[in-house]
Amino acid sequence: MEQYRVTYSCRDDLQRDLDTQIGRGGLYVMAPPPAELAYNSRCALEIVAPDGRSVVTEGAVLAVTPGQGLALAIDGRAVEEVRALVASLGPDAPGAAATRHERVEGRTAREAPAAAAEGVLGWDALSTVEKMRLAQHGGRDERGAALRDRNRALHPHVLKNPRLSVEEVVALARNPQAAPELLKLVAERPEWIGRATVAEALARNPRTPNDVGVRALAGCSAEAVRQMARGIGAPPHIAQAARKRVLG
Repeated sequence: MEQYRVTYSCRDDLQRDLDTQIGRGGLYVMAPPPAELAYNSRCALEIVAPDGRSVVTEGAVLAVTPGQGLALAIDGRAVEEVRALVASLGPDAPGAAATRHERVEGRTAREAPAAAAEGVLGWDALSTVEKMRLAQHGGRDERGAALRDRNRALHPHVLKNPRLSVEEVVALARNPQAAPELLKLVAERPEWIGRATVAEALARNPRTPNDVGVRALAGCSAEAVRQMARGIGAPPHIAQAARKRVLG
């Protein structure tokens, strides 16, 4: 089965396509289809949101423009999943990249997790360049393998992966084994540090550079700041800074 992926870097772009195409039951994918692809053929489609979460569906080909793209049908379930996904997204980061339309070679999106797991089994046999490529473009299993790799030069490449989810970022920000330089890179991304869960994880992590942890307090919920002010799960310098914020 043919597979296509549309990756959005901008919430507004995804909202526009939801309003004008997806919500009406279809999406035009601007990726050249193979010459043999016929009307009503079944294709897999993955719609990737700016935070890395995705919706995977299958649909019939509604129209084909040779050498340019194709229109795919999207069922009601997938439409509602995309609608819910858009509603949960935060504001766009400045300088978001253009939407990427692509035909995905090989396995379909539904087969991808198993393929990724198979690939991770041979992770140590890969070259550094191959590991970097998988860190930037691979699935969750491959991102995890890159972060566990002893070569810490690989770790920042995971942050460039457009499919990296907020949940993964929170787990990374909480990791007491993470390198301070990597935690600093997380804090430099407005779309992540602007989320209370990420900010709190950074503030509580003893590996986070002191100045970064103190700045992260600004993005934490009021309740989290009060807890840290009492010294609950917070390094001493964070507890002190939190007390200053509470006392005003």
